[in-house]
Amino acid sequence: MATRRLRLGLIGCGGLSNGVLLPALSVIDALDLVATCDLREDAARTAAERYKAQVWYTDYRQLLARDDLDAVMVVAPPAVHEAAGIAVLERGLHLYVEKPPAMTAAGARRLADAARDRPVKTMVGTVQRHVPVNRMAKAITERAEFGRVILYQARYCCPGPGMRMDWGMRRDDDADMVRFFMLDHLIHHIDLARYFLGEIVAVHTTRSATTGEQYALVFSLTFANGVAGSLTAGFRSPSFDNQVYLLGDGPASVQTSNWTRLIYHPPQPPVGQGGYSDHPAVTWDGGISYQNGVIRPGYREELELWARAILEDGDCHSTVEDGWRDMLVIDAMVESLNTGRTVEISDE
Repeated sequence: MATRRLRLGLIGCGGLSNGVLLPALSVIDALDLVATCDLREDAARTAAERYKAQVWYTDYRQLLARDDLDAVMVVAPPAVHEAAGIAVLERGLHLYVEKPPAMTAAGARRLADAARDRPVKTMVGTVQRHVPVNRMAKAITERAEFGRVILYQARYCCPGPGMRMDWGMRRDDDADMVRFFMLDHLIHHIDLARYFLGEIVAVHTTRSATTGEQYALVFSLTFANGVAGSLTAGFRSPSFDNQVYLLGDGPASVQTSNWTRLIYHPPQPPVGQGGYSDHPAVTWDGGISYQNGVIRPGYREELELWARAILEDGDCHSTVEDGWRDMLVIDAMVESLNTGRTVEISDE
């Protein structure tokens, strides 16, 4: 018996869709792209023709008027995410929305509220938690031998700034630029920290004194389970540097690097005594380019999880609820930066 395929609409046919999402969904048998939409007709038409969709639109309301869709991906500029996402949910369709889910935490809350009590599966495109090495690291931290996680550290540095002009933010405004990097880049690591350790309940932000479009920040994190953590972020670095380190009281540790590499130090090495230099590590490297042209791990995996959750009525994570909670952390980071104080995070 043939597996049912989800009939999918796509709103937004720009660089992210064409660079990673459309190539990823094209290799997932469960997803069938039937309609595309973009304000630029040539972009909508080109994506439809390249990925064999039946029709294209320049108004997402026309796409949502179709009666043959199961799910919709919203990959338009972020200022559109909230309104388009709510419209998708009100049609009773499953929703994938790129990050950030809205431009404000209040908007993300409205999107999450629209999904509640509806039989839909939602996902926000915070891709880091779906990268295979991070999934592997999560599984390792759940082993009895790893023990309880007692420390979380992350580092993210990127060339930047790369601000797109369709966000409704000003490139010559320092506050807008810092918030842009949190919304466009650091939201991934905020979501990843929550994936590993649960809710963040307090943050403190420290910023280096820099000039021009160069930013260096350190965020101290307190998790609800009592674990301390940190996220170090730099922009206008010479290359991407993407790291996560978790220490367990096994004692054991696991580290992931640049989307592809995992290093695990187990508590009882099979050889040697362990310690400063002779503790053997288990390593794995999946490579950066793989799977029929789908570059950078995580994009295929997140769409597969979303599709499987819909078809099997299974669990889905990095939902719009997660997206709202990520946005609460961003607001707290900004408040701490502006006030110099530790900011506690609440749902209210």
